[in-house]
Amino acid sequence: MPFTHYRPVSPLDGIHLKDDFYSNDPVTDALIGELHWEFALIGNVSTVAYLTAVPYGAFKDTTAATANGDGMYYRLFTDGLVLGGQGGGFSTRVRLADQIASNNFRIGVDDSVTATAPGSGIWVNCDGGVLSLECYSNDHGDAPTAPAAGVSTLTDGTTMIVNTWYTIRVEWTGENGQGGPRYVEMWVDEEPAAASFCALDDDEEVECKIVHWQDSGGALAVELDVDFYEFWAWR
Repeated sequence: MPFTHYRPVSPLDGIHLKDDFYSNDPVTDALIGELHWEFALIGNVSTVAYLTAVPYGAFKDTTAATANGDGMYYRLFTDGLVLGGQGGGFSTRVRLADQIASNNFRIGVDDSVTATAPGSGIWVNCDGGVLSLECYSNDHGDAPTAPAAGVSTLTDGTTMIVNTWYTIRVEWTGENGQGGPRYVEMWVDEEPAAASFCALDDDEEVECKIVHWQDSGGALAVELDVDFYEFWAWR
């Protein structure tokens, strides 16, 4: 399946889901968005709010100013996805709304509900505004060959700018020796940004995931805004 901006439009083609996080309802329980993402703390509980002033909606996660490692995870399909070799991807639009330093997120499909790096999955990692494309396998380790061994860091425009929106898109194609995705690429604002081979097995369970935390070493409140999340995969 070649890279394309088109997504599956029918269950006969594959799966396509999106969440614009548009709502006028307050966040009063452990569910958010059109798709009812589960969310829970990984440190002390964040403040979670919809931003209805953003066109088509968004949500803001503000870490608790309590201790190092404060943050939250948001997920769909607990251990409910496996990635094959038919191609797929995910996309998101995000901004670090108040500051860059110690402001971290991980967005994609993976198996971790903490700030600790996942053992399996494909995701975009932000470490204080520095973006990287990462893909790992619990069964088979890092990808063994170029262009990257599991992790590919941006070589141009590596650091996000505060209070600036970025649209990130990740797509995978081809089939590796384990039946999972073979080749993964990332675009930031439609500019090629990173690429990696992938060793993920087609039976390793992952889930749609957004994780936000701070690692300042102490108490600090930092903000992440998420405009949308989209996932697709072809049959």
